[in-house]
Amino acid sequence: MSKKDPQRKCAVTGKIADRDELLRFVLDPAGCVTFDMGKRLPGRGIWLIPERDVLETAVKKNAFARSAKTEAQVPADLVERVETKIRQSKLDRLGLARRSGALVVGTEKTKDKLKQGKLALLVLAADGSPQTLDPLVRLAGQMETSVLHSEPAQTLAEALGRATAVCSGVTDRQMAATIIADHALHQRMAPHTEPAAVAAS
Repeated sequence: MSKKDPQRKCAVTGKIADRDELLRFVLDPAGCVTFDMGKRLPGRGIWLIPERDVLETAVKKNAFARSAKTEAQVPADLVERVETKIRQSKLDRLGLARRSGALVVGTEKTKDKLKQGKLALLVLAADGSPQTLDPLVRLAGQMETSVLHSEPAQTLAEALGRATAVCSGVTDRQMAATIIADHALHQRMAPHTEPAAVAAS
């Protein structure tokens, strides 16, 4: 393990893991618990395994105060704040991919890029029509392209600045990997009644 990337201990489970695999929290100047998604905020870091039940336990038992060794104010909606921030990060990355020219939108454009083997990730609306999506999923399987059933079409459209966005595809492999990681993290933090919806090659 590099000295620049040491391991950290989960404040709830005691499990030790690489800092990149954990959620980081800090106390703001007023002593309020703040989620530090980028792991860059100043202050003593409080680390948690990225699982919703672990965060819920931390909130219930105020593991933040114990870890920080001082009083800590925990927002009542901290779990929801964390989930929302992670979800927004995923949507922001999709928007960034489009602005950088690394994302195509639309059924035919996406299908063409998929056939050409130029897609690193196929992004499909969770509420898209099976008649439209199923052929793309089969084609993605043949091309060994990762598939992500992400968000409702309207949510994706807003993130991409489009009127509609049922089908889209990311051409940059590094961006695709980051989006997949954000989506997987969001699924771990989402309510347990929400099914996982990512299939990677």
